[in-house]
This record gives sequence, structure tokens and C-alpha cells, in this order.
Amino acid sequence: MVLGVLAVAGCADAAGVERAAIEGRITRIVDGDTIRVTGGGREYTVRLLGIDTPETVHPTQPVECGGRRATAALAGFAGRPVTLETDPTQDTYDRFDRLLAYASSRGESLQERQLRRGWARVYVYDGRPFERLGAFRAVEQRARAAGRGIWGLC
Repeated sequence: MVLGVLAVAGCADAAGVERAAIEGRITRIVDGDTIRVTGGGREYTVRLLGIDTPETVHPTQPVECGGRRATAALAGFAGRPVTLETDPTQDTYDRFDRLLAYASSRGESLQERQLRRGWARVYVYDGRPFERLGAFRAVEQRARAAGRGIWGLC
């Protein structure tokens, strides 16, 4: 079920972008910050907004420390229902045509889960803060202070 309509296709300018929400199902975990979702009558490649995890599938970079574990941390979400929500302060799609969205499954934010477990860093693209930046930074700081995930491993 689509809760909103994605107002912009392609790499949109954030000005005038409306918030959209999509109900779907996670069909594949691509890596620690990218998932595939079927919902609203189509399939999306979704880049989890506001985080960055170590690379595992980058075409020109080797697998980075913690990359496989960051991907594995999301493995249990495959097949689960998910709600995707865009952020009106950000583009709707990135240059690779991935939907930029917050993702939650059964009330749990996938971004906050990755940050809490230490498998992600907060990521602000092009200096444009996103709506949940403060909350994400607080979660990241607690994981870093506790030496979780990449903060203790790498």
C-alpha cells in the first residue's frame, strides 16, 4: 500500500519534494546500507538515508573492515514488511537511481539498528543535514563510546 506518491523521479532537487511513505517487503539485502524493496506496485533499490557502512560491493574498492558484518546485521530483515519514508530536506533519488529513505520494520529503524550496533557511521551528503541527524548522531556516539562494531573492530 502506498501512503504517499513519490513526487519526483530521477535525481530531484530537494526544494518542493514532498514526504512520501511506501509500505512494502524487503526482498534482498544488498549491503549494510542498501536494500531491495517491493511495494506500491514496483521494486525499489533503497539507499538507507543518513548512514554509511563499510563497502562490500563497490566496483572499484575492496571489501572494507566490518563490511560483511554490517551486511549480515541486516540479513534477518529479508522478507519482512518495511515502511519507507523519504525526507523532504533531501533528494528523493541519488545519482544511481536509488530511493533515499528511512526504513523501519515492525517499529525498528534499520538505520538506528546499524548505528546502535556500530556497523554504520552517520552520513551527511553534500553538507545538507537531514531531519533525523541529531538522533542518529546520538546513537552513533553511544556505539563509538562502547567500542561496538567498526569502532572496536577496525
